[in-house]
Amino acid sequence: MNILILEDEQRNADRLIRLLQKIDPTFIISGPMTSVKDTIAYLQTQSSPDVILSDIRLSDGLSFDALKEAGSPIPVIFTTVYDEYAIRAFKYNSFDYLLKPVDKDELAQAICKVKQYALNTTEDNLHQLIEAMERSNYKYRERFLIPYRDGYKTVSVNDICYVFTENKIVRLFLRDGTSEAVSVSMDDLEKQLNPEHFFRANRQYIVRMESIKYLGNYFGGKLVLRLKGYPDVEIIISKDKAPLLKKWLDR
Repeated sequence: MNILILEDEQRNADRLIRLLQKIDPTFIISGPMTSVKDTIAYLQTQSSPDVILSDIRLSDGLSFDALKEAGSPIPVIFTTVYDEYAIRAFKYNSFDYLLKPVDKDELAQAICKVKQYALNTTEDNLHQLIEAMERSNYKYRERFLIPYRDGYKTVSVNDICYVFTENKIVRLFLRDGTSEAVSVSMDDLEKQLNPEHFFRANRQYIVRMESIKYLGNYFGGKLVLRLKGYPDVEIIISKDKAPLLKKWLDR
């Protein structure tokens, strides 16, 4: 069986490859493809895989945009950090989904399902899936449940000014000047937060568009960014990311 992996986080891709090799050492594994652009190029120039293991968000957009370009219908197993309420649209014949971190037994079962029902896959299946996701507005995270005293409290995504990580601790910095630690990685947060409103500035920072107070030029083609309510925070944007940030803001 030929399997193509679409995943922009190397750690997750490596885990999928290890699990697949344990399930069946004869699997021929391609990828990971980390972007929509590279995936489209692969699908247009290489032989079609028997199944695609695909994250929803790639480095430059949604994987659906790449899957539309497949020359023939290919069974897809989606891997995602979202719970079932957000991905009920995947309930289509010959489609499946797995929640991260992917479990070996669940992955094996999904591949078995593909082997049994792949002949029923049609191009209409993918079109129906894409249309359903567009109608449901692809739900992004709206709040966080935070331990508080002897119970819990919620923090709305709308109250986040920026996200910062240091020493493997991720904190949400809020508009009221307080902060809360969360047990979610920056890579997963980047995918869970709506890219219309949040931008991954660098490895340590995710910023909210409405919180940006100042954007200026810096040395070597870099940019410097400052935030409302946090005058001591100065975020440096790399030369490579600078045009992406300016394009994100200039809409």
